[in-house]
Amino acid sequence: MKRALLMLLSVSLVACSSVPDPAFEIEKKTLHKRKNDKGESEFAFIVTVKATPRMELAKNKPVSKKELKQFAQFKRVEESPELKLALEETAVELLEDALNKESYCQTGYNIDNVYWRQRSVQLRGHCL
Repeated sequence: MKRALLMLLSVSLVACSSVPDPAFEIEKKTLHKRKNDKGESEFAFIVTVKATPRMELAKNKPVSKKELKQFAQFKRVEESPELKLALEETAVELLEDALNKESYCQTGYNIDNVYWRQRSVQLRGHCL
């Protein structure tokens, strides 16, 4: 029994330690609110990430395997569909928090459109 518990604990510690760092850092989040012509409440929520510099390899010297591997694994939000999807999911979670904090859309909401820019995602929707 003790071995099973010890094994379970060690496996969970290894799993937690292998979680990668987030590939982007949130720079700014903004919630815009308004009433449309019909008197319905609408919102636009914009999440912007900090700029990630391009990773370049030195052209005047040989490239090591380690550098080549890092270059192959390097991703930027602007160029990676996976990171864009992760940012969109993060934006939805942050939208929930922002709406709760502002006491806006207390009966629920729908996201109608998602717009992308270089380093930001905008969620537009309306309150139910």
